[in-house]
Amino acid sequence: MDQIPVFFGLFAGGAGLAAWNLNRQQRKITSHLIDGRRIKVVCVLKDPQAPRWTRGHFVIESGAWSWEPRPRQENPLMLPPDLEVARVRELGLKESTRLNHRFLVMECTSAQGEVHVAALHGHAEHVIMALSRP
Repeated sequence: MDQIPVFFGLFAGGAGLAAWNLNRQQRKITSHLIDGRRIKVVCVLKDPQAPRWTRGHFVIESGAWSWEPRPRQENPLMLPPDLEVARVRELGLKESTRLNHRFLVMECTSAQGEVHVAALHGHAEHVIMALSRP
């Protein structure tokens, strides 16, 4: 009977530590973005006709963005420069088996066709803001 408060205390402490760490990371990325420093957001890309997601970093610098695929990738998908976010949605049933359940999918359009970009909930708004800049 004495173990229940100990387990509850450990669980509450772990949850608090995880929340503090996520909040700290989000504040750090936001402050770097406000200061105009370069930030890298972990994202995955998918061409709707392609079978796999391509992992890499969405890099946001002062007034510009770029895509850096992982170094050892074969035939990495590159982002077109005229990309615009058309719709933001949660992961579908099929996608949730391959990706982190906390990802948001941004369906983007360009002159070259449609591309899906997925990022974590806390980082997706930075990607959306970078893509919506003129």
